[in-house]
Amino acid sequence: MNSRLLFAAVVLSTVLSTAAYPLRVLAWNDQVAARKLAISYSKGTEEFDDLHPFQRSRVFEINSTKEAPAVIQDLDKKDDKGKPIGAPILIPEGIKKPLLILLPDAKAPCGLRLLTLEDDLVGFSWGSMRMINATGKKLVFKWEEKNISLPATWTPAQVLPSGDDRNIEVQLFLEDQPDTPVYSAVWEHRSHYRKLIFIMPNDDPRVGPIALKFITEDRRAVDAENAAAKAR
Repeated sequence: MNSRLLFAAVVLSTVLSTAAYPLRVLAWNDQVAARKLAISYSKGTEEFDDLHPFQRSRVFEINSTKEAPAVIQDLDKKDDKGKPIGAPILIPEGIKKPLLILLPDAKAPCGLRLLTLEDDLVGFSWGSMRMINATGKKLVFKWEEKNISLPATWTPAQVLPSGDDRNIEVQLFLEDQPDTPVYSAVWEHRSHYRKLIFIMPNDDPRVGPIALKFITEDRRAVDAENAAAKAR
């Protein structure tokens, strides 16, 4: 390889390895949000002060590669050398704007399992819903006269109701029991919202076999936040 090509390859490698991701973080529940957690990345270590189970954190511009990942640290858990125990943040290939979910996991060294989702507006637009089936069973989601299969994995499924803002009837079925809904409700469809929805087994089966967790983002609030940031 001649010197010019070698130089170009080194520059390209450096650019790719230092690509920054605009990361936001979401705590799974109040217990996770209340823990003394920090993010360690190229700019240093910052303790979280805005973790919430229903609202995304501020943006952290991180560089995270397999060789040198950013890390979520539990400041109350230390290893044999007295350093905080952490979990590496691995960004799957193709993700542009990662949303990191901090899930409780008693078996993990730091007590957390990290789930990274794409949060970019291109695939998760205003007016849409992104559904994640965490029940371990195949489900079918029906809204009005349409339906979509939800695999028994944590793979997001996109739902985009068309038309004007309105209330829509929704139902959830087990795939092998299409005539018996396990959930029925009326939801609001609003073009200025986007909703991340987790479907989970219900801790109290007396009120139904499944429970839903909604993370709603309002475009008006995001626009106001962006305008304020530009004005600084």
